[in-house]
Amino acid sequence: MTIKVNVHTNGDDALVVWGPDPWDDSWAGFRLERRNTRTEEISLVNNRIPPVAGAGEVPAEGIASDISPIRRCMWTDHTVSSSDSVAYRVTPMKPSGTDKFMPVEDKASEWTPPKLVTDRFADGLSACFNRGTIMSQVVSRIVGEVSVASLKAFKAKLDQPSFPGRRYLSGDARHAVLDFMADADRRGNEVFAALYEINDQELIDGLKAFSNRAHVLIGNGSATGTNVANELEGAGAEVHHRDLSHSGRSSPSVHNKFLVEVSKSTKKATRVLTGSTNWTTTGLCTQLNNVLVIERPATAQRFHRQWEVLVASGDDMLGELKEENGRQVQDGPVTTFFAATQNQLEFAPVLELLNNATDGLLFLMFTPGESPLLLNLLDRAMQDDGCYIRGVVSEVRESANGRVTSHDAVVVKKGVPPEKFHDTALLPNGLPQDNLPSWAREEFQRRMYLPAGLNAIIHSKVIVVDPFSDDCAVVTGSHNFSPAASEHNDENLVIVRGNKALAQAYALHIEGIYDHFAWRAFLSSGGNPDQIFKPLDSWKPRGSHERELKFWLR
Repeated sequence: MTIKVNVHTNGDDALVVWGPDPWDDSWAGFRLERRNTRTEEISLVNNRIPPVAGAGEVPAEGIASDISPIRRCMWTDHTVSSSDSVAYRVTPMKPSGTDKFMPVEDKASEWTPPKLVTDRFADGLSACFNRGTIMSQVVSRIVGEVSVASLKAFKAKLDQPSFPGRRYLSGDARHAVLDFMADADRRGNEVFAALYEINDQELIDGLKAFSNRAHVLIGNGSATGTNVANELEGAGAEVHHRDLSHSGRSSPSVHNKFLVEVSKSTKKATRVLTGSTNWTTTGLCTQLNNVLVIERPATAQRFHRQWEVLVASGDDMLGELKEENGRQVQDGPVTTFFAATQNQLEFAPVLELLNNATDGLLFLMFTPGESPLLLNLLDRAMQDDGCYIRGVVSEVRESANGRVTSHDAVVVKKGVPPEKFHDTALLPNGLPQDNLPSWAREEFQRRMYLPAGLNAIIHSKVIVVDPFSDDCAVVTGSHNFSPAASEHNDENLVIVRGNKALAQAYALHIEGIYDHFAWRAFLSSGGNPDQIFKPLDSWKPRGSHERELKFWLR
């Protein structure tokens, strides 16, 4: 008898997946152990649910999995940290008296090979993520009372670097931006920023440290602080403005979020930071975002040239700019496009990737509209072709004057008809008060966010194609994948091919977000939270989780 175990990591989490062969029907769940392969210290991974149905609230740290067995065959370990080297072992647990369990030691798996928790990958690439899921148990514990007033008080503290809520929610994404600036400053280099909006004081201070070595193009995002430009200029920075609306509106959007490091001595660009993260406190903390750092001079040089062209273009989207944007820049495995383009040129290579996918498609999108990429993914979700599909799409609706009136998110998986895509029963929320699991704390609801001045959104724009294949790809950047963004906005879109470690890191991130939203969507639709205590049949061969185990257990 064997238990096959696989571990996948990015810089923030470790996903452990296992499959016993054969199964024993007496098992109630599994004990999961983690070993630090540098110190050889062994610790139990804690479960986030109690050992039996009907128990009370679980402590913030969880319950050890030898007391409360993990009742599934996939587990995300959020307690690991970047640069950790870890291994895992899985042991079946069976009942032993009332509400107690004992390990079946002779059926335990072998320890997995050491796995490094890292955000750095080959080809000069690194990827970081924040933890901006504020409809969560963690945030409920940080805030305390679940009310609009307490949420407003929580938001007011999020710009304080020492606030635990800020440090947790901003995660490695904040560190990536700050470290990028600190490293460039230490080298005495220049930075060129193109930012849709900026109001986070810690990031503003990071730019101010460069004095006249900082060059900042501020777009027309509505969240930019009224005194940010004056503050940057007062520190010696060069500041420009660009407004494609010509009227102070946020659309068409000057939507980039990139930062280029340029050598002070050679005047050559060395690396670029891009992704979905706006330089605002909400962008760091209350939206789900990613940061991609590309240490490839040819790509960095193209971003630097784009900065110069945008500054020279003033408030206009010139025809020659659109034409130049549509010319892809190929730098080894990295392809870069900019928008706006003519005839949605940047979508063509992405559609080709989607059409050629054979194994898995995972994605996060924000306001994609009638995106040909989303429509393609929804069509693939209906095909019985064995391709594993998981995604979450976030939408924000605005009034005529640009005020946000609602925000929703929809989970997408294989087998969901396209006509169900906008079914309100699938809109994720905080854990529903009328169907709250006995072990959980009340969570904030969507209806509380707008009065508190927050949007509960997924802001990442990411597509991962076949992450375990040599032909894998990651598509990300500032681009919302919408026709409007392609035709009218300043955007960037980056495609990375063939980097399996990077693709798997993004896939793990997306899977975690999908699980978070899907569980809350299930409960909001009236699902029984205690089903999690049922026998493990759904994790056995031909069970309802067979597809995801097949995808991740390899």
